[in-house]
Amino acid sequence: MTTPLFLARRRIYFTALGLLLAAGVALCIWSAGQRVTPPVLGDYHLYQCDTGGAAGSPVFKLQLVTSVRAREIAERLCAAPSVQRIYRGVQVSWKPRALLTAEEILSEEYDLIWSRSHSMAGLVPEYGDYYEPLLHYDHYRVYWYSRGGAPQLTADYFHGKRVGLLNDKLSHTLYLLPLASLKEAGVNFSEENLRYFDDAVSLYQAFARDELDLVSGGDYVRTDLDIPLSRTLISGDANAATLFVRKTRAGATDCAVAEAFDGLADAYLRGRRVFAGAEHCVP
Repeated sequence: MTTPLFLARRRIYFTALGLLLAAGVALCIWSAGQRVTPPVLGDYHLYQCDTGGAAGSPVFKLQLVTSVRAREIAERLCAAPSVQRIYRGVQVSWKPRALLTAEEILSEEYDLIWSRSHSMAGLVPEYGDYYEPLLHYDHYRVYWYSRGGAPQLTADYFHGKRVGLLNDKLSHTLYLLPLASLKEAGVNFSEENLRYFDDAVSLYQAFARDELDLVSGGDYVRTDLDIPLSRTLISGDANAATLFVRKTRAGATDCAVAEAFDGLADAYLRGRRVFAGAEHCVP
């Protein structure tokens, strides 16, 4: 008896479907047994340049608290002859001060650390056995900035305003000083619109896009944002930072490091060179 054509076609269809399902199940079983290696992502908080130095020489590592001009600092150091003679590269990374660990200080993970004395001592009381100051940045002015009129230091003025802060409880400029100013003005933090950002660049970008009404900062804010701003002084004598360097470093690079940071800060910070031999650096 001849099988009707439509039944033959159905058999072929179901046979093919069965083979596809079997192949799919086999593939799933095989995949489940494989160990999938996740993709390795690059460090988005790090920049490195080469000096052209000897392949076996070390890399000069800096730990900063902001990405602002970090690449420029690294490039300046890579171009410095005294750095080229000793190091094959310069690596700069940035993260909030709170993420620096005692182990990193004790192991001298970094050649230079941007921090403050009390922050370093809070992690390792005897940090002075490993690091010493290279530059002090003090007498630093911190302001409230607004895109409208000059900020008023009253609870009524701050009420309902979108205030941007850095999510770094050790930052004087972008966390501690502005919060102290708000408290002095009688502001109830829980009732106001305080917005926290993981880095200063994101904070100021949001302010420039008019997503915030108020931010704090130094004189650099006017220069970097280049938009009409009004400001009111929060503190006229804040301690901005100290640059700590390893005590076992190659001292021949101190002047080059100081000069790299002078290029960053001269416009709005007064840096004091406190390392031995600073008076012999070429102006």
